[in-house]
Amino acid sequence: MMQKLSITEACQYLKKLLSMNYSLACVGTYLRSDDAVCLELCDRLQSMGAHPNIVKCEFGLENCIDVLLLHKFDGVLICDAVISSSLEPGSIVKLGLEDIDENILILSSHSIPLTHAVNILSEVAGVKNIELLGIVACDLSIGMQLSEATRNTIDKLCECLKG
Repeated sequence: MMQKLSITEACQYLKKLLSMNYSLACVGTYLRSDDAVCLELCDRLQSMGAHPNIVKCEFGLENCIDVLLLHKFDGVLICDAVISSSLEPGSIVKLGLEDIDENILILSSHSIPLTHAVNILSEVAGVKNIELLGIVACDLSIGMQLSEATRNTIDKLCECLKG
C-alpha cells in the first residue's frame, strides 16, 4: 500500500534498512532531469562513505541484478523517480508493487518490466524482501539538472542521513 513519508520518516526508514543486510538500489538516468533524483541520492550517500550497500542501477534495475546477486542481500529497497498526479513534486512515497498503476508510474527506462526484474531478484537470487521508495518527479525533459523540488528533497534527506 502506498504511504507518503515525511523527510524524517524516510530518513528513519533508510537508516533502518541500511543498518540491516539490505541494499539501496537506485534507478534512473542522468539524461532526463528529475529521473536522476535517486542516482543523485546514491552518489551523495556513497560520497559520505557510510553506506556500503548502495548500488546504482543506471537505466534500469536489470542493469545491476548481477551486483545484487553477488552480495546475497536479505532485502533490496528499489529507489526510483515516480510520476504521480496526486502528489507534489519532491514528495517521498513508500510503495508496494500493487501500487504501480495509473496514479503512480515508475519512470526509469527499463528494458524489461520492473515486475520481471523483481521476480529475478526473488526467485533466482533468493532476495526475501523487496521494497520500493519513490521520489515524485517534476521535470522529465532532456537535461541534467534536477528541479528545485527534487533537489530540496535530496538535500534534506542527505542532511538527515548524516546524523
